[in-house]
Amino acid sequence: MYRVALATFVSILALTAVAQETQPPAMPVDANTEMIAADLHALGRIAEVAEDLPRSRQVLLAIADNDIRTLRDPREDGTYRWASLQREEGGRVTDEKTIERVYTENELRYVPITGANGYRVEVSVPKKRGTFSGNNQVWVRNVLVDSTAFDGTTTHHEIPVNAWVNPGDATGVALPDIGKSVKATVELGVESGSKSAVAQVALVQAKLVDDPLSPYFPAVKRLVQIRDLIATKDMNRGNIKNAIDEAMLALPGELEKRAAEQARMVEERMNPRGSINAGDATPDVVNELGEIARMLNRTLQEQADARGRLATLLGVLRP
Repeated sequence: MYRVALATFVSILALTAVAQETQPPAMPVDANTEMIAADLHALGRIAEVAEDLPRSRQVLLAIADNDIRTLRDPREDGTYRWASLQREEGGRVTDEKTIERVYTENELRYVPITGANGYRVEVSVPKKRGTFSGNNQVWVRNVLVDSTAFDGTTTHHEIPVNAWVNPGDATGVALPDIGKSVKATVELGVESGSKSAVAQVALVQAKLVDDPLSPYFPAVKRLVQIRDLIATKDMNRGNIKNAIDEAMLALPGELEKRAAEQARMVEERMNPRGSINAGDATPDVVNELGEIARMLNRTLQEQADARGRLATLLGVLRP
């Protein structure tokens, strides 16, 4: 029983240590966080006062993109210290061509496509060639790839496919690596000379994924969300302002500072400046004011004396 308990305790300690190692460090207070705070304030002001917000889109995107790039810590070769390309779709370059060469010919229809950060080539065949014409199946023979890596080396790959793609379907091939610059040429054909077809060729581009161990990961995550809101066709002023405010709260000390400011405002509402609360006056002051109040209800001479005593008291109390 004691051995089981000891083993459980050791396991808990090990899991705790692993969890602590994988947690991102606290965001530092440095020049980068000062830059973020200033730029978020600028984004918020533009979002608040811009009469035609879409006309400010380019400026807003430029500010957000610059901050995201800086926090990811770019290297000279185009990579980043705190972000890396992953085989997840971050975009695609697409071209559509009419295919008329028969698949048995030596030279088929070559469809080249070029883009950055490519990791996959896809061929899809729409159901229709036009508004009314049905499409035909397409033969995919090879994919020829010329890829330039981030270290500058260039490689050539010939990837055999040898597959028919029916209308409404698609096929794809994975590239061996994510290339900094990729040119893919797809060889396509049709079943016969009387059955032309339309095919779409796409180069799928890798997605830049941020490292959660980055000290600036929370800020980058918020900035990417803000950028996505700015880039949408229908910009929503309220959503952008709310996202900027949440990003501000992710900065070191901002939440505590905001809470302290709100507490101060509550205190001011409860005790307006110049208000008199119980215990503010000493007993001798209270007694003197009471005597002055009584004298003000007596003879004219006593009322005059009371006003003189009140003036003297105010002169003593005035800072």
